[in-house]
Amino acid sequence: MKKLMMMAMMFVASSTAFAGDSDALKAILKTKTYPEAEQLLKSSLAQLADNKEKAKAYNHLVELAYDKYKNEDNIKTTNQVMQKNDPVDIEGMVKAGINALNNALECDKYDILPDAKGKVKPSFQNKNQDRLQTVRLGLLNQGFQYANDNKNQEVFDCLNPYLLTAESPLFKDIEAVKNDANKGAAAFYAGRAALQLEKNERAAEIFKIGVQDTAKQVHDLCFDLLIYTLGKTRVTKEDSVKYLNDMKDLYAQYPDNEQVYASYSDALNADGKEDQVLKLADEHLAKNPQSALPHVYKAFIAQGKKDYVTAIAEWDKVPESTNNYVQFVYYRAVCKYNQAAEFNEKNSDIRTGRLKPDDDKTYRGMLEGSMKDFEKAQQLDPDQLTVKWGYLLKNVYHALGMEDKANAIM
Repeated sequence: MKKLMMMAMMFVASSTAFAGDSDALKAILKTKTYPEAEQLLKSSLAQLADNKEKAKAYNHLVELAYDKYKNEDNIKTTNQVMQKNDPVDIEGMVKAGINALNNALECDKYDILPDAKGKVKPSFQNKNQDRLQTVRLGLLNQGFQYANDNKNQEVFDCLNPYLLTAESPLFKDIEAVKNDANKGAAAFYAGRAALQLEKNERAAEIFKIGVQDTAKQVHDLCFDLLIYTLGKTRVTKEDSVKYLNDMKDLYAQYPDNEQVYASYSDALNADGKEDQVLKLADEHLAKNPQSALPHVYKAFIAQGKKDYVTAIAEWDKVPESTNNYVQFVYYRAVCKYNQAAEFNEKNSDIRTGRLKPDDDKTYRGMLEGSMKDFEKAQQLDPDQLTVKWGYLLKNVYHALGMEDKANAIM
């Protein structure tokens, strides 16, 4: 009798141990090829009993994909060591590596969830962390090779999962991943490929990874492309609001970066927030007193309001060493020209159209100031490739009675 009771207890224990293996899971685990397993998992995911079953099912896909990757990688390694030339299915190897990583992330998503007793007991995490490190490195190297060959889709396909896994709970706490010296370069190539493929939102996220790199060249390249990419995402009103918030956040992180400051100011200005542009200009000057850009924005806003005195005062603060200075000296010349024209219109005799002697002297002084700046623009840009100074300078010469100089301008 006692023996029968023991057998009964063993039967119950055995039944309990396999209670989690639903028919759906058993069917998935019986599959021998990746496509078959993937299709069956997609169609029967909802039928799996719990999170542990889902983790087990996804891990089966990892096994199948990893076996394919490892088999091709072994052939490749043997070829290199033994100087052989056996065929290697590179395309299939890469696809298998990508599938292995993607399914490992899905597996881990369910594997780290609490069980029915509220306890977290991952079953597959350590194994996948160990074996898939080589897969990640293989995809990294292959992605760089594709980058050399300008194959954007392949670059993105290889490097995007490499970066996604680096940010995932499965890998992010591993020392080799945290201290990965290749992550910035991978972000640059993956982001550039995403941009070419018009995956702009993902490209922006990838470049945000790249700007964290300590290598200046990588940081700067990713930073420039991040600003450019964020600008490309503006289509709807909602996009513009998001872009403005992105620039605000980016400026908070990099308050000394002139490109970010300019982009943030442009976004505010495009949204009709001139008061905030001026406030930001003062704040930026307080932190970066040598910056010329705040004076440029303040000058433009004043010039748009026909406050030429303020605009000229701001243009005066832009040093000649500033990039594209020819544009700024031209705008200052235009301010002085318009200021002179307004003065002439306001003070001319209604009947004769002439100015009083003292007013005429003031008017000519304004024109001469304008002339000086237009001539500076002429000196810096003689072929008028950047600014069209010719027409207004000719008018100034006529107004000052310098007909020879006026006629010399074609």
